[in-house]
This record gives sequence, C-alpha cells and structure tokens, in this order.
Amino acid sequence: MSSSGSSNKPRTVKLRCPSVSSIASFFAWDEQRLDLGSIARTFGLDPSTLKLNGYFISRGADLISSSVTWRSLLSFFSAKGLSTGKDDKEALIVDGKLSKVGTKRAHDPQSASSRSNYRAEVEGIGVSNSRQ
Repeated sequence: MSSSGSSNKPRTVKLRCPSVSSIASFFAWDEQRLDLGSIARTFGLDPSTLKLNGYFISRGADLISSSVTWRSLLSFFSAKGLSTGKDDKEALIVDGKLSKVGTKRAHDPQSASSRSNYRAEVEGIGVSNSRQ
C-alpha cells in the first residue's frame, strides 16, 4: 500500500472475502470515494449487504459512498487497530450476502475479475482477483 500521501498515484488495497475464499487487489486514489458496487461485484456479493471490516458504509443509489474516501476509511481502520489492506495478511475483510443465482448481479467472481481488469485500463480503477 502506498503511503506517499499523494493522490496522483493509486494505492493497492488488499480485500479478502472469506465466504468465497478469495483475495482481490483494488487500486484506488486516496481522495477517491468508495465504489461499493464494484467491490461487491468482484466477489459476487449483493451490494446492499456489503460490509468492510464489519462496518456498513453508507452509499448512494449509484452504490458509491457520498462522503467516505479511501484515505478516510483506511485512517479510521488504522486508528481502530483493524486491518488496512496493506498486504494479504492485513487485507480488509469483505462480507455480505452472496448474490442470488439467476439475478443480473449473480456471476462467477473470476469472470468479474476479467471485466474489472479491463475497466481498470479504461477508468484507472483496478481490481484483480486471486484464489487463496
């Protein structure tokens, strides 16, 4: 995880979802608001149930947090002594209900990785997925 304090370079945040036995690397800028929908899709979770390190983060209809940035979230977790996503051992814990099979949201987390990696090149947001 980058600690340069500059929002010009993204930091790598490790996310672990125990319910699907998967770790993902998420690339984000300090001042970037959390895209909880993207995180949920990475693991095949229902975005409305997503929690990070046991905390529910408020979000708008677009599933993007209206006020929480990556910097503020990671500072909060650090102050609480919780994992901050700096590596696989300190990955943020992602929890939520699995998306129901047969819905538009349900899909294989591995295929989400491919779509997210493509989007990373287009939008500057990166998500990669690896099995534990």
